[in-house]
Amino acid sequence: MSRKRLRAESVLALDIGATGVKLCVGVLHGRRLRVERLAETPLPPDAVREGAILDTDIVYKALRTTLASAGVRSKSVLLSVGGPQTIARPVRLPRMTPETLQKSIQYEAARYLPSAAEEHLIGFQILPTTGEEQMEVLLVAAPRSTTDPLLELVEKAGLEPQLLELQPFSALRMLQAMYGESLPYAYALVDLGGEHTQITVARNTTLVLTRFIPIASKTFTAALKGYFHYTEEEAEQVKHHLNLGELLPSTQPQENPPLRLMQPILDELIREIRRSLNYYQSQYQSQGRQGQVERLYLYGGGAQMQGITAYFEHKLGLPAQTLDPFASDIVEPVQVHLAELEGGVRWATVLGTALAPLEMAQPFAQPRVETESTPADAAA
Repeated sequence: MSRKRLRAESVLALDIGATGVKLCVGVLHGRRLRVERLAETPLPPDAVREGAILDTDIVYKALRTTLASAGVRSKSVLLSVGGPQTIARPVRLPRMTPETLQKSIQYEAARYLPSAAEEHLIGFQILPTTGEEQMEVLLVAAPRSTTDPLLELVEKAGLEPQLLELQPFSALRMLQAMYGESLPYAYALVDLGGEHTQITVARNTTLVLTRFIPIASKTFTAALKGYFHYTEEEAEQVKHHLNLGELLPSTQPQENPPLRLMQPILDELIREIRRSLNYYQSQYQSQGRQGQVERLYLYGGGAQMQGITAYFEHKLGLPAQTLDPFASDIVEPVQVHLAELEGGVRWATVLGTALAPLEMAQPFAQPRVETESTPADAAA
């Protein structure tokens, strides 16, 4: 994706998702992000679906409202895009210079895309490899049917896009900025969003697998509404007050019908996450324990559910924690409301996008020396 250098003193990051428009206005000082304002405008259902903007008028009005509420004067903006049609996967290609790869990437990428290469916005990153004949490349692609309307809408609002990246890269950057070299060799990020849950596995600082699961926050809300005949607001309120820790064997059993209704849905989500982790592990069996996922990091609106990290730990047998940008000294909130501070997991993507200029200048985490060769095409 495009990576144009920004002025280091100010930054504007934007995330347009299924549930709303999120905006971060900040200033970069050294290796830290000073957050001056966060703004969010909710979107009605189906205005944005699976990363694609379906109702441009509604989204445009929400974007203008968000910009006005934050008092935005800057023109340059950093963007992220998501949805199950986006692709990020490492692939093996014949060794060539970056200049040659740039000219041939459309042809090389065609083998991995569901439709014609010219229908996608394509980027790549050459990964460190020791082989002489082949090179490993991180292939990144998003359909133009998703990216073009987004870019047009942002430009219509008077902004100048300087970066467009896939959402998991934003969260991965936020995580690496917070923990740097202390991160495990392999770990997974789980974005519990509104429409989908996205699991991303990073190995040796690099994304190697990303998968969308169609079970997310709206799934739980719909189940509560359908069974108990709640309104949308009532279902959200009930969900907010549930504590998944009450489902653990070590706790005293309690009669909680909404919680019991959600349990099989949550367990199905965890089964799909386990399948993704098992698939990743099957691709790196030769690495032994070095390549095993050692920790989960949860973020997104669904990660605000009480007791969710303990429940994931119990079911998956892995340490789990939330990815809260405000829990680190990398992000300094200046004029951030208490509700935003308490819901930091919801802002991990847009804050990670805002850190992009710092990562371009110097990565937050350096790859470790590989001890064995890695397999080809480790992403589903």
